[in-house]
Amino acid sequence: MFTVIGERINMTRKKIRDGVWNGNIAFIQNEASKQAKAGATHIDINAGGDPSKEVEDMRWLTRVVSEAIELPLVFDSANPLALAEGLKICPRPGTIINSVTGEKKRLTEILPLVKKYKTGVVALTMDDRGIPEDYEGRMRVARELVKVIEAEGISRDRIYLDPLVRPASTNPGQSRFVLEVIKDIRKQFPHIHITLGLSNISFGLPVRNNLNKVFLAMLVAAGCDGAVIDPTEAGMMNTLFSSRAALGLDEYGMDYIKAYRESRLK
Repeated sequence: MFTVIGERINMTRKKIRDGVWNGNIAFIQNEASKQAKAGATHIDINAGGDPSKEVEDMRWLTRVVSEAIELPLVFDSANPLALAEGLKICPRPGTIINSVTGEKKRLTEILPLVKKYKTGVVALTMDDRGIPEDYEGRMRVARELVKVIEAEGISRDRIYLDPLVRPASTNPGQSRFVLEVIKDIRKQFPHIHITLGLSNISFGLPVRNNLNKVFLAMLVAAGCDGAVIDPTEAGMMNTLFSSRAALGLDEYGMDYIKAYRESRLK
């Protein structure tokens, strides 16, 4: 199974921020429903429009989104108070916290919530020294994160390692070693999930959809089994179903065929 985390309900986007602050329930619920219909397995909610209001906004978003869809949510925040409020309201099976890092403060604040609510957790490959700029650094942080998280009694199948791809426009060539990191994480930790924010690759470039789709196919081939994406983006789910079928990850192309029969392939 590929974890498709729908990214659209993010209050750093002006339309979403305005929708929340104007109390536009129908608009926000439509954003959630569209992603669910397009094939999302989880809906990400980010209430970071204003740090001083994040807890209140997370509370509102969680209620509104959870009423519209039955999918598990991904609570996207570095604020443990905001995460706790969302989890109290909607602790569905399959819920994920996005995210922890190797930074001691983040681990101390957020792993107790992962344990209490038995969620999955996205773990970003950065630590108190920042984001490593090479393959060896990313792998070092990945191994340390797995060790620390496992030591807290959190099983590997609840860990979603994120190797942190950066924009091709500002970090040319870094995606190549990120793909190598993904391949080696898959070899060393076969039961751990690997996911990342797909659209980071295209930031700052025109016609971003082209890069997003191509890179998604590369990620699937490297061993990624999840991504934070916009499933409503033109051709995005086509690329995902096609990549998995071509690589034999979708046995006999059954998911591809099902999507076709449900008119989800275009």
